[in-house]
Amino acid sequence: MKHEDEYIKGDRHIGKTWLIVILLYLLVLLWLEPLIDFLLTLNPPDKELGAIGAFNEQKAYIAAIAFGIARSLPILLFLWIAYRVLLSAQLPPKGLKLPFTVRILKGQQAKMAGMSMIALSLLLLFRELYMMVNA
Repeated sequence: MKHEDEYIKGDRHIGKTWLIVILLYLLVLLWLEPLIDFLLTLNPPDKELGAIGAFNEQKAYIAAIAFGIARSLPILLFLWIAYRVLLSAQLPPKGLKLPFTVRILKGQQAKMAGMSMIALSLLLLFRELYMMVNA
């Protein structure tokens, strides 16, 4: 007996929503450093060379932490989706609407994909954490 493949049909409105969210995220990334500059220059440093150097070190530290957190947000979303895949034993997980048509994986294949996704996202999160600690 041959098992027919199941598909989830894509939704155009979800595609537009995803595009808006992705573009807003990119906009936040573009404006993050100017926002840090603005907030730090509310209390400008003295015009001495040592004070300017300390100001630059402070800016580099804050920017490293801010960009590390910003880069971690998509990884956390990926981790959440992977956890849902693992719990439901279905890829894509139940209830997730996608902007494109996708074939459904179920059972052991989906669990293996979920575990791989969790391992990858945890590896990337630990890398981000390591980079923030060494900033």
